[in-house]
Amino acid sequence: MKLKLFIIIAIILVISLFGTVIALAKTELARLEIINRSDQPVSVSLIGEEIGYFLTVSPGKTQVFTVDRDNYSRTTFSCGLVDSGSVNIKKNMRLVFTNCYGNAPNWGEPRQEKVHIDDAPDGINWLYK
Repeated sequence: MKLKLFIIIAIILVISLFGTVIALAKTELARLEIINRSDQPVSVSLIGEEIGYFLTVSPGKTQVFTVDRDNYSRTTFSCGLVDSGSVNIKKNMRLVFTNCYGNAPNWGEPRQEKVHIDDAPDGINWLYK
């Protein structure tokens, strides 16, 4: 009887420890949503300290990616142009690529940045530079 109780307690302990490890592992990832409102494909290359990504979104589509939380060197391919800089993905982020023609729209809601590659604003409030 004592052996069965010990085994049951050990199994419960292992399961709860395994659940904690999974919960901690999930916090190492961030959600990156790319909304492409342009009429051309958008690609973003992210190079971090330990990992890299090449993300592509078709015209008029939205795609969600899961990436490691990091500060990345990035290269953006949009509207037939190439731009380089950095992006800090420490929290979930939404990038909205606007129409290739016309002026850049307003900033957008919190954790959302509108990217207009011709005249994209930069400054301390922008994580995507």
